[in-house]
Amino acid sequence: MLRTLTRQCFGTLQRSATAPASSRLFHATAAAHQVATLTSAPSTSSSTTPQDADSISLLRDQLRYYAVAEIKNRPYLITKNDIIVLDRLKDVKLGDVIELNQIRELGSKDYAIQGQPYVSSDYFTIKATVIEQPKGKMVETFKKKRRKHFQRRYHFKPMHTLLRVSELEVKAPSA
Repeated sequence: MLRTLTRQCFGTLQRSATAPASSRLFHATAAAHQVATLTSAPSTSSSTTPQDADSISLLRDQLRYYAVAEIKNRPYLITKNDIIVLDRLKDVKLGDVIELNQIRELGSKDYAIQGQPYVSSDYFTIKATVIEQPKGKMVETFKKKRRKHFQRRYHFKPMHTLLRVSELEVKAPSA
């Protein structure tokens, strides 16, 4: 539901003239409420501008958050307590806690922070725990060469890693 609501609102965005060039505050009107989106540029300094601080405080007032996290170059829409099924991560063990810091978008029902390409990690804390590393279903690959009497069937089970999002918090704005 969050994905469709956010995507519908992006079609009618209007740029605010008061926002600085480094971060723009977008306003859009949905059927019953107003949606604002802060576009965050990757910053070298850890200080935030007053507009960024106001936008983060608006986002912090919301009840539930979502994030579009990039893991192994693939985007995943996550919320707190979600289970993420992804291709095998070789360097993790069961029970390991992973901090996700490549976030493309961070938001709630009413507000969203979009990164260019990523949201600054000063704005959030997202942690996930490795809960399982199972094998997937059997995959069969059939190879054949015409007129050469060559036929082979290869079978394998792909490995997966399951992560549970244990923490998804928006940090308080630091002035």
